[in-house]
Amino acid sequence: MSHRILYVDDDQDGCEMISLWLSQHKYSVVTVNEGQQAMELIKRSKFDLFLLDFALPDMTAVTLCQHIRKTDQVVPIIVYSALSRGVDQEAAISAGVTKYLVKPNDLEKLVPEIELNIGSRIESPPRYGSVFRRRAASIL
Repeated sequence: MSHRILYVDDDQDGCEMISLWLSQHKYSVVTVNEGQQAMELIKRSKFDLFLLDFALPDMTAVTLCQHIRKTDQVVPIIVYSALSRGVDQEAAISAGVTKYLVKPNDLEKLVPEIELNIGSRIESPPRYGSVFRRRAASIL
């Protein structure tokens, strides 16, 4: 059984790219584009990890994280965002985020960080070449 990840990002191309990449690492990924959609889905479904963009159309990752932490203090929450300001990172960590990664620089850290936080070592597919990384960087 694969671990379930909820990925919340308003960039549809980014959602598709990350979802495809994580599914090749044997994760089941559900994507939504707004925080309110995520909150509704969280009420109905269980996830093993949350992957959030910082700036969503209707709220920030801080607000969404605070909502998640009201009912679950343990589930890992990773912010993966192009916003790299220290103030944003500090606010996210204070709200209960497990790890803050910066797009696209930390793309190679994403799967190891998910594995570390979920506690799973699922066999990884072969590493992607530089074409994949350049394409991912242009989208993310």
